[in-house]
Amino acid sequence: MISAELRLQIRRLVLVEGIPVETVARRFGVHHTTVSRALADPEHGPKAPASVLEPFKPYIIDRLLALPELTGARLHAELRTRGYEHGIAVVRRFVAKVRAPRSRKAYLRVETEPGEQAQVDWGSFGHFRVGSTRRPLAAFSMVMSWSRALFVDFALDQRMETFLAMHERAFAYFGGVPRRVLYDNLKSVVLHHVGSTVQFNPRFLNYAAHVLFEPTAAPVRYPEAKGRVESSIKYIRHSFFYGRTFASLQDLREQAALWRDQVANQRLHGTTRERPHERLLLERPRLRPLPERSYDTDIVLPLVVSKEARVQLDTNTYSVPPEFVGKDVILRADDVTVRVLFDGKEVARHVRSWDRRRAIEDQAHLEKLLERRAPARGSKRKQRLEEMSAACRMYLHEIARRRIDLDSEVRKLERLVALYGADDVRDGMTAALAQKTFGARYVRALIDQARFKKGLKEPVEPIHTGNALADSVEVVPHDMESYDALFKDPADPGDDN
Repeated sequence: MISAELRLQIRRLVLVEGIPVETVARRFGVHHTTVSRALADPEHGPKAPASVLEPFKPYIIDRLLALPELTGARLHAELRTRGYEHGIAVVRRFVAKVRAPRSRKAYLRVETEPGEQAQVDWGSFGHFRVGSTRRPLAAFSMVMSWSRALFVDFALDQRMETFLAMHERAFAYFGGVPRRVLYDNLKSVVLHHVGSTVQFNPRFLNYAAHVLFEPTAAPVRYPEAKGRVESSIKYIRHSFFYGRTFASLQDLREQAALWRDQVANQRLHGTTRERPHERLLLERPRLRPLPERSYDTDIVLPLVVSKEARVQLDTNTYSVPPEFVGKDVILRADDVTVRVLFDGKEVARHVRSWDRRRAIEDQAHLEKLLERRAPARGSKRKQRLEEMSAACRMYLHEIARRRIDLDSEVRKLERLVALYGADDVRDGMTAALAQKTFGARYVRALIDQARFKKGLKEPVEPIHTGNALADSVEVVPHDMESYDALFKDPADPGDDN
């Protein structure tokens, strides 16, 4: 490329003064083809070759405007799905031009021996919605200081039990325990830090004594001391979390595990220039073996079963068989399951809810309770119908307002649920509410209309005689033509008409 001033002089000397191209080329020390290009019409002459990134620049700019912290590596991966077939360097150069330059500090890098140290920290990742509740979302990160192998998992709380359970998973993932683990001043680890004096949390020290590693605390207000885990939190935020969507906490954890194994620990590390997974294979023999008995990381609470046959954890209630009302039980919970034990035996088990103020019930517990409290059976039936949708709740409210026998209607609607299924009955009640036609017979008519449009037949309603043997007989309808054969004369050759 030549400057605009040189281009102007070349064009003036050749086109105005009439000096030959070769003479002008020698005068300015350029090739004669450079002179020829300078003489070309600037509007119609040859253009400079376009960058391979040119078709993708608008996409990159749009993505950076929406998500300013996206890394060049993430953008390069996205561009490859859109047809980009070149390297990452040109992408990074363009991203650097778009972004404002950042100031940098100088740090002294401290290297450790294999198996000597790991670094741990929590990272805040905003809030995550579970049902009607927004819970704080945190990422647990543990980095092996020598290999740079990374373990990451997500949680909706930072309780001591969750913190210890994350350690158990991380050590199992790495295949052993390092000699020391470095922490920031987390309350789960450090109670007080005055100068060089550190008072550790006794419960955490008990865990460290079980697993056999030495906890160490980083100096106050000096995050660079644990720079590897600090960098890992940024890496998780920008390379994995930023710009993604998750259907549930389980979906988030599964995506994080897949990214950890296929991207984070398989990448060529910027400092070591080696892959963390391959270095971990060399570091693993230097780690201390895991203890034979895993540490108990469950939440353990002594409780008394309420008169509603329930126990409570984190604003949610969980059902217990009614015979344990008023008795002392032990609740044990991890991040997935809630168990209730009486005299060391499990009497109830539920999937843990991370929503708030929910009543989690086992149908068997509920049936036992209803047997003892027959008057409550009707209200419980009504509650189950109301929980199908907001429209169902409004429909039953309108039934009660019109002084229709609510208990009778609830029983009829429950029979429809058994016959058609909850989805069809919910849609039928919604349609009836919209048309302001109230009564189980209207709901059934609307369900049949909707099923007819879908090409579905009306289900056969079971007949209950009270005789178990008769009720168990299955009646198969016959083709009507089979009845005509009963009245046909065997000697009749057929209808001649």
